[in-house]
Amino acid sequence: MVQELDRIKNLCERMHPMEKISVVLIGYGYWGPNLARNIVLNSSYQLIAVVDQDEKRRALVHSLYNVATYSAYEDIDDGLKIDLVVICTRPSSHKYLAAHFIGKRSNILITKPCGLSSTEADEIAELANKAGVKVFCDFTYHFSPLINFLVNNPSATPVIKEMREYTSYRTSLGIVQSDVDVLADLAVHDIYVLLLLKAKLPQFVNCLRTNASENAQLHAAFLTLTWDDGFTAAIHVSWNSPKKVRLISIASRSHGVLLEEMNREAPIQLVHFAPNDSDYGALTAEERYTRNISFTMGNLEVPQIDMYEALARETEMIAEALAYPDSTRSIPTARDAANVWKVVEALRESNRLEGVAQNV
Repeated sequence: MVQELDRIKNLCERMHPMEKISVVLIGYGYWGPNLARNIVLNSSYQLIAVVDQDEKRRALVHSLYNVATYSAYEDIDDGLKIDLVVICTRPSSHKYLAAHFIGKRSNILITKPCGLSSTEADEIAELANKAGVKVFCDFTYHFSPLINFLVNNPSATPVIKEMREYTSYRTSLGIVQSDVDVLADLAVHDIYVLLLLKAKLPQFVNCLRTNASENAQLHAAFLTLTWDDGFTAAIHVSWNSPKKVRLISIASRSHGVLLEEMNREAPIQLVHFAPNDSDYGALTAEERYTRNISFTMGNLEVPQIDMYEALARETEMIAEALAYPDSTRSIPTARDAANVWKVVEALRESNRLEGVAQNV
């Protein structure tokens, strides 16, 4: 993976210094500082302005990077050449901000979930298509070294090829957002990963609310996503947990992989196991009722992979996509966001109906 990052970096560094990608960042709150840092550290970019309503945040970013700051996006000089606008604001503002800068022929990077609905995400994508610009969506796990291992490493192939179970725990204490629920904030990560692994939308979904009923907004829930081949993924998301957990467990018939983001010593674990007796599917109806099936744990491997910041890889790949329009690099777009939103919308309807399955 280090070689891959170096390859992309070398491609980007071939650009003439005067051809640096000029970037305006809208929003310097929770996620904005991470994006700003990675943009500034990448030699392909030049951060030329930051917009934030908070005077203290503007003062902070100016002290760090000595860039122009604005309290409103309308104050930006119309004559300023902007190659890329990074929208890192509340989802309720995504559509009109994207439309404004697409109208000025700027490329866009929008933080997830990209608007407030599949309709908004599709409309943003259509605006960009008509204007001939690109709209990327910041599904950061697409660039994660852990997810890259799942998708591309041969060691994970036996698990993913015959994947039978996907269970995810994605919990923390806050941040409770005002204009989106926990589905659009946390569940979208697993939905996106599952769309990568399955390469299609689920057939139907279920959502069972677990937070207190006096909260109108969905803060915590158990979700299931079921595909037309019978595969079902289970996800627990919560803003109410006192412990931050980022754990994905995937199992096939005889292999398993654990992705534990908070475990710095062993973030990826490969597990081999086998049933001690006949496979459950081979038992008669009577044997299934009377016989217990146990498993023997085999080898536990902790693969050594190149760890890097996902945002660093994301900014490198976006730079390549902008510098070389024919690049075939896979980067999430507003169309991908629309597909994720379709799943979220079906989950919301299931929640409204107290867990009844809903088609996607």
